[in-house]
Amino acid sequence: MAFFDLETPENNQTDNLVWLGHLSPDTDTISSAIAAAELFGGEARRAGELNKETAYVLDYCGLEAPAMISQQDGQKVGLVDFNQKTQLHKYVCNDDIVAIIDHHAIQDQPITFNKAISMDIRPWGSAATILADRFEKMGKTMSSTTACVLLGGILSDTLIFESPTTCPQDKVYAEKLAKIAGIDDIVAFGTAMLEAKSDLADVDTYSILKLDFKHYVINDKRVGFGVAETLLPEQLIERQASFLTEMKVEKAKQGLDYIFFAIVDTKGKQSHLVLFSQAEQDLASAAYGETAASQWMLLPGAISRKSQLMPAIQATLSAPPQSAVKPALAIV
Repeated sequence: MAFFDLETPENNQTDNLVWLGHLSPDTDTISSAIAAAELFGGEARRAGELNKETAYVLDYCGLEAPAMISQQDGQKVGLVDFNQKTQLHKYVCNDDIVAIIDHHAIQDQPITFNKAISMDIRPWGSAATILADRFEKMGKTMSSTTACVLLGGILSDTLIFESPTTCPQDKVYAEKLAKIAGIDDIVAFGTAMLEAKSDLADVDTYSILKLDFKHYVINDKRVGFGVAETLLPEQLIERQASFLTEMKVEKAKQGLDYIFFAIVDTKGKQSHLVLFSQAEQDLASAAYGETAASQWMLLPGAISRKSQLMPAIQATLSAPPQSAVKPALAIV
């Protein structure tokens, strides 16, 4: 593996280096790849098709979409916005990876290495915030276009600072990035992004299911969890039957033990959870303490898969079975 250190970029070998995010690229993952390439060298790549919000942000900021990742001999890869094997593109092997910049927990299926690599993982609201901080701490001046997409990444992952994952650094760097990008109204920009993401009337149901779909392995159970954040939840709720049909196909295709899909109402601050079968209903009821109704479950206040929806599922699947719990000894 070629030498690479996030702390001493002047010594890095960046020939054939690409920066790549997860399989369902969102605005944070794309903006972080673009920023990392500008800061550290190399080129940004993507691992899948863009959603409408990300396409809107790139167009607004005047940037072309990164090219799709390809299989190349001797390539070096820096990962942004994820650290899980289940979200790694098939063209990337562990020996290709030289760095990780992320804001997600290291969970059950982390990418592992035979030797140490350079990592920056922080509990911030977006990977874009981490990249903005690195530009500042390293004394590097970013382009206005990179500042624009990084601002989009922050606003997307924090739902314009409404998500429970938002931290103080997100707001601080959003203000700084807006000045560099020449954006006067941060909320108006973020709202336009959410509106672009919300209009899914012309998108087929399977594509919506897979727009932001992640795989997890928890206690040997394979879980798929898709999310659609929208200001127009009724547009998706009325397609319940179609979602259930596509979930049946995807669950079998991927060999999943459980599959979930959340319609996140970003205006109403709640999620409508689609539950494919009795197995999903039972798990969701145990995880969220709510009762399913006709393969739906309403979760008021839950709008983040990262900090609310998946942690409850993970905790439930990770808990030992009741029969395995030994009763405490009574002291007499």
